[in-house]
Amino acid sequence: MSTRPDHPSSPPAAAIAERLAAVLGDLTFPAQRWQVLTVGDLYGVDTTTRSLLERLPQRQYHSLREVAAVLAAVLSGRPVAAVGQAGPPPTPRVAPRRVPVRARPQRVVDRRPVPTTPVA
Repeated sequence: MSTRPDHPSSPPAAAIAERLAAVLGDLTFPAQRWQVLTVGDLYGVDTTTRSLLERLPQRQYHSLREVAAVLAAVLSGRPVAAVGQAGPPPTPRVAPRRVPVRARPQRVVDRRPVPTTPVA
């Protein structure tokens, strides 16, 4: 009796991400499915990688890691509805830079007494 599974095991998300890192390296995220496919075509992917990318569902992807996780879920037969739906990663809040206020030059006020002359 063989303990081998009927289907070959699908590659994990890390292996898929490693494979796609060079292909999708120039892609700016968030990206739609068509943008992922277009960047793959511009890169000149092989037919295996192209067919892998074609299995992506229509939606917006926020990172290469999310693309790889969705592909891993598709290849393993798991539902992809909850994979990567958290949205873009939060941007870190940065405190505003404190710029030193330049000392204003003080106005020089002439404090000399004004000569008074009688008016005729």
